[in-house]
Amino acid sequence: MPGLRCDVPRGPRGPRGPRGHGDGARAIVRHVRLTPELVLVGGQGRPERSFAIGTRHLSVGRGPDNDLMIPAPEISRHHLIVWATGAAVFLQDLGSANGTFLADQRVVDVVRVPPGTRIRLGKHFELMVRAAPKGDAPGFQGGLALEDVASGLSRPLHRTRFLIGSGQDADLRLNQGPACAATLMVDPEGEVWLSRDEDDRVLALGESFEVSGAHFRVVEIDPTRMPTIQPEGAEPVYRLRVDLDGPGGATATVENLVGGGAAHHVGAENRVVLLYLLARKIIEDRAAGMDPQDEGWCEDADVIVGIWGRTAQESGANRLKVLVHRVRKELAGSGFLPGCIEKRSGLIRGRFVEVEQG
Repeated sequence: MPGLRCDVPRGPRGPRGPRGHGDGARAIVRHVRLTPELVLVGGQGRPERSFAIGTRHLSVGRGPDNDLMIPAPEISRHHLIVWATGAAVFLQDLGSANGTFLADQRVVDVVRVPPGTRIRLGKHFELMVRAAPKGDAPGFQGGLALEDVASGLSRPLHRTRFLIGSGQDADLRLNQGPACAATLMVDPEGEVWLSRDEDDRVLALGESFEVSGAHFRVVEIDPTRMPTIQPEGAEPVYRLRVDLDGPGGATATVENLVGGGAAHHVGAENRVVLLYLLARKIIEDRAAGMDPQDEGWCEDADVIVGIWGRTAQESGANRLKVLVHRVRKELAGSGFLPGCIEKRSGLIRGRFVEVEQG
């Protein structure tokens, strides 16, 4: 029986890249649109359970690291993932042993799942996509600020991308350390991501972290005393040129299109291939008319296979982490912002206003 497949984006759109400029301060009073739900259908003594489906992957499987864990032998450790793009819900089977079925057809690739559709896992478990309720619901209404733990002084996160470092472009200037020592990114759902060296992770409110010897934490403050976060503003204006078959072998060049037009050439093969894969995804998304704020996100798994092949999947996550760190460090050494390569849980993208592939 033929499997189900359709041509859709290979994963969720990542958080919108922050933009904005200025010393104004405040945070967001926002309304979060209600989302579709993934429902584990009750039966055989099991209660019904439901989970909101957003733009990030919702993972289902037997392993304890899944969002929805089903501890049954017929369920694979990592069985499937579900996500939403706008009003559409998509599902991808992760090569499960006993399969994922829609209308008794086994899913072999990414498929769109209409509301009300029953999804069978193995023989005994069913999921269902429940449509989002109409209307809006109030979301997080606090403001966010970056607090210096030692002094107690805080600076509101007035941008969706907030740079910490000793450089002139930093939103919070330090007296020592790299020009761009860390980047905080506030996504539309209110999560704050810390990007620092090899560390890319979500920060919990009140969690302390260190940058160049100073300790900070993100805290909630009264939104009525702050201006609104600026969603637009200055971004690195870089061009990426990549050629895998140049006369001298694989090469990549990153150019700053302003401020004198500095350029840096990358020659290490794995680093060039990484940049090539990021460039290819940007080109594909722009051809598809994707919102520039959401374009370019690649699945880590796809990037790992593209660089090292399928045999590297078990060790690939750590190898990719190290590779991203080295590319960022190399670019930073030539005066480029390392944040032009963004990382999220399971996702990676490049931020380049112009991309060329040879």
